[in-house]
Amino acid sequence: MSGLIHVRAMSLVMAATKRASFSRSGNLLIALYCLAIAHILEAGLYAVGFSLGEGIGIGGFAQANVETFMDVFYFSVVNYSSLGLGDIYPTGHLRFLAGVEALNGFLLISCSASTIFLVVTRDRD
Repeated sequence: MSGLIHVRAMSLVMAATKRASFSRSGNLLIALYCLAIAHILEAGLYAVGFSLGEGIGIGGFAQANVETFMDVFYFSVVNYSSLGLGDIYPTGHLRFLAGVEALNGFLLISCSASTIFLVVTRDRD
């Protein structure tokens, strides 16, 4: 699902910046904000997955201070970006989901970098 969201976001960015009569910096801003929103949505999907997994009992979090969805969302963003601070970590089968999220986040962030490069270097027709 996150890949589908990202493909749509990249397509939107490429189409919008091709049609728009903005400068390169304007196109860059459009690309940055659209892709950042997509990344936040994607990390949010993983946070929902972590919450559902915790709810059905296939895993949890080792820290006692993970009490709200915002705590889980924070973990998801840190994990998605491959930052991995380690202040919150999953247990049980949620560890597998965390690994998949980190890999997926790395791949999609790389795709965003490629899209931004294309937007900034594209010649005007």
